[in-house]
Amino acid sequence: MSGQSFVLCVEDDRDTQEMLRILLQDRGCRFTAVDNCQEALRLIEENDLSLVLLDNVLTDGNGIELCQRLRKFNKELPVVFLSGSAFDDERELALEVGANAFITKPFALSEFFAVLSDYIHLSEARS
Repeated sequence: MSGQSFVLCVEDDRDTQEMLRILLQDRGCRFTAVDNCQEALRLIEENDLSLVLLDNVLTDGNGIELCQRLRKFNKELPVVFLSGSAFDDERELALEVGANAFITKPFALSEFFAVLSDYIHLSEARS
């Protein structure tokens, strides 16, 4: 991850947003967070993002629907779900609609950074 990496976090919980902001900015990433699908789609269309972190519970919809909408116009942008749900069906559905990875909260920092580093590296190699 580098200072050029730009991560969008779509998460309804402000504490989780702030934790992720600290973790990623400490690694040199640009970071912005929103809590809804509409704002997320606008930012995805207007910015050159490296990765989207996506929760399933949002203020105006859910992450599964957002991922489906995103994949209609952007198939390359890495999407990593971060969810408190440990249900296999949610994980499977997220991957079916186009998520690249699914991390269950709470997560180990080593796993989190390994997954993000891999997908950010791939995203930046494509640019």
